Amino acid sequence: MIRSTMMAIVLTVLVIAGAPPLVHAQGAFTQTGNLITPRSLHSAILLSNGEVLVAGGKSTTGSALSSAELYNPATGKWSATGSMMTPRYSHSATLLLNGEVLVAGGILSLDESTGLYVCTATAELYNPSTGKWTATGSLPETRCAHSAALLESGSVLSAGGGQANYPDTAAFLYSPASGTWASTGSTIDPTLSSGVAVLQSGEVLLVGAAANLTNSAELYLNGHWTLTGNMEFTHSLAITLANGNVLAYGGRLASYVAEIYITAAGSWKTTKNFGVSPPAGTLTLLQSGDVLEAAGANEYSLTASSSLYNPATNAWTRGPNLINARKFHSATLLSNGQVLVVGGANNTSVAIASTELYAP
Repeated sequence: MIRSTMMAIVLTVLVIAGAPPLVHAQGAFTQTGNLITPRSLHSAILLSNGEVLVAGGKSTTGSALSSAELYNPATGKWSATGSMMTPRYSHSATLLLNGEVLVAGGILSLDESTGLYVCTATAELYNPSTGKWTATGSLPETRCAHSAALLESGSVLSAGGGQANYPDTAAFLYSPASGTWASTGSTIDPTLSSGVAVLQSGEVLLVGAAANLTNSAELYLNGHWTLTGNMEFTHSLAITLANGNVLAYGGRLASYVAEIYITAAGSWKTTKNFGVSPPAGTLTLLQSGDVLEAAGANEYSLTASSSLYNPATNAWTRGPNLINARKFHSATLLSNGQVLVVGGANNTSVAIASTELYAP
């Protein structure tokens, strides 16, 4: 959000017994504790206890990581927790209703001889009370660059993405009760770089770059996929707003456009006043109902910029710059309303360890 340079900076002070106070400027990004291990293309999940679990990702050498670590908002520090059984990046991670975290699929490595990614079908569960991972049922086929959504039933929908570098129409449903996956209606279009958003109706909206170059979007309900209104551009991220509509953002050809899916009408409209949109950035729904877009890389360069979307005005305003430009990072809304931005990669695509906090 654009703020006058004459405006006084308001500080939020968190006082912790036995530790110095953590001071964070409101409406600004401030540094917090570095990751133990630099990583990009990792997963980040807010646990029920308020800590953030970061797992896997791509290392500084480009190899897949199995390590995981926990961020404590009270101390601003990271600590190691149990490592995954399988190293992976570009995987999905979902907080289940029982408080465990389901991690599925992802990239194991890049086959230099073919230029194709080697993906995995394995899945595992993280138990916050023990800090350990256990194997659960594998996906019916290898999967990477996919999206996952927790349904009202407690099941997890996996859609978009594909095997190696090729998108397909497969979609799967995970049952926590049985620990197994089952196929659940194929998507109409094969979609890569996809995003999913759960609607108030219980339907799931899937957006992404369709392999047939269409700008279609699809709805999932009870094992069936149906087309809904076409987007003006393809988008790689989607987030459900407090009013029930969906903000879709990013994408290789969508540099100046973000779009809103109007659930009541099943149609799309563009947002106002938005500049260059980093396709590899993040979207976070704030407690105010606004959406924070943070950093990423457009087709020209890496950026440290941020923007704020206001659903009431359907417009964007410029936000404060991050301390570090980054791409392939994560952004997680904490219980206290702040946003934790973690890791990612620098301009040469090497993983970084820095983390930042945004205080609205």
